Amino acid sequence: MAASRSRLIALLGLASILLAGCGALDELTYDPAITPQEWCEQQPCVQVGDVVVNQPLGSFLVFFLALLWIVAGIYFLVTRAGQRSRSWFGIALIIGGLGAASAGVSFQAFGFQLKCAGRQECLFTNGFEVGFSVSQAVSVSCMLIAIAYAGTRAPARTWFIGYSVLNAVAYLVVAALGVLLPSKFLLSFELLILFAVPGIIAVLVIAIVRYRQSRDPLYARIIWAALLLVVVQVAYFAYFASGLTQTLWATGTGFYFSENDVLHVGMIFWLIYAVVALGGPLRDYSPPSVAGAVAGSAADETQEST
Repeated sequence: MAASRSRLIALLGLASILLAGCGALDELTYDPAITPQEWCEQQPCVQVGDVVVNQPLGSFLVFFLALLWIVAGIYFLVTRAGQRSRSWFGIALIIGGLGAASAGVSFQAFGFQLKCAGRQECLFTNGFEVGFSVSQAVSVSCMLIAIAYAGTRAPARTWFIGYSVLNAVAYLVVAALGVLLPSKFLLSFELLILFAVPGIIAVLVIAIVRYRQSRDPLYARIIWAALLLVVVQVAYFAYFASGLTQTLWATGTGFYFSENDVLHVGMIFWLIYAVVALGGPLRDYSPPSVAGAVAGSAADETQEST
C-alpha cells in the first residue's frame, strides 16, 4: 500500500512539473482561427466588472459536479475502515473532482479571460485544461486499483495495479510531449478517452467474473456503474456529433447547452448512483476460507441426508 501511494504521489508531482511548463501552449491556436469577438458569438459571455464570464449554466454544473466528487471522495475515505478499495475509490473521486474544477475554470467560467483576452486569436488550450486531462487519467487508474482490491487477489491484483500505474505514467508522458511539442492531438479529449477505455473494460471484466462466481450484488452494482459511465461518454460524443449546440445557439442567442453540459449532467447522475450503490457495500475481496468451504459442504451433505 505504501509503495502504491508513493507512486501516486510521484505521478501527481510529475503532473505539477508538467503544468509548470505550460508556456509552450501559447503556440496553439484554433484552426480555423477564432477571434475574441467570434468566441463570444459562439457561446454566452457575461461581463462582470472587468472580467468576462462564459457559460453561466455550464459553469454552475461543472463546479457543482466538482464539489460532489470531492465530498463523495471524502465520504469513502472517512468510512474506509481499513478497506483499501474504499481508500482508492475515495482518492479517485477527489482527484476527479479537482480535475472537474480545473476544467470548469477554463472550458467554462474563465475561458475568455484565459484564452482570448488581449489577443487577436484565441488559444486552443492552457495549463488548466492539461491539468484536467492529467487528473482524469490518474483518477481512472485509481478507480481500477480500487476495483482490483474489491474483486481480485494475487497475482491478478498485482497485474491490475501494475497496469493502472503504467497507464497513468504513459498518459503523463504523452501529455508532457503534447505540451513540449506542442500537439493538439496529444492533448485532445479523444486521446484521453482512449487511455481511459481499457481501465473501464478491466473494471467490467473483474466485476463480471466475480459476479458469475459469487452472485454477490456488489459486483452487479459495479457492472452497472461501469456501464453507466460508458453511456455518459457515448451521450457526450453523440450530442457533439448531432450539432445541437449550434442549433440551440444558432445566432448567438437562445439556449446554450453544449456537449460538455451533457457530460456534466450525466456525470452528476453517475456519481449519485456510485455513492448510493457502492457507498455501503464496497469492500476488499476476501476469498472463502478452506475451512468455511469444508463446513459449508458438510452442512449441505447433512441437509441432504435428512
